[in-house]
Amino acid sequence: MKITVLIVDDSADYRRIFSRILESAGYKVLSAQSAEEARLILKTTPPDAALLDWNLPGDSGIDLAREIRRDPGLGRMPLLMLSVNATAKDQIQGLREAEVNAYLVKPVNAKELLARLGTLLGKPR
Repeated sequence: MKITVLIVDDSADYRRIFSRILESAGYKVLSAQSAEEARLILKTTPPDAALLDWNLPGDSGIDLAREIRRDPGLGRMPLLMLSVNATAKDQIQGLREAEVNAYLVKPVNAKELLARLGTLLGKPR
């Protein structure tokens, strides 16, 4: 059975790029363009991990990460924050305040994305 990863990004281009990277590595991909759309997917088809963009329309990726962490059924799911926000302050906020497991700055290196995701999921590299 394939590991499922949810991509939450308001950019169709980034969703397409990340989907290709993950699918080529054997992952099943679900995608959402907003936190609201992601919530529907999380309720109906909970993924094994999620890639969250910080800057989403409506609720931010940080807000969504906090919500996921409070959910008893989803709280332990690996979360990777993907953002153009590259400052140390932003990265610390994502890692500490939203409790994401990893923070990658866009544009993301495909090999690094797969390595971090694989490590979080316990997959051999």
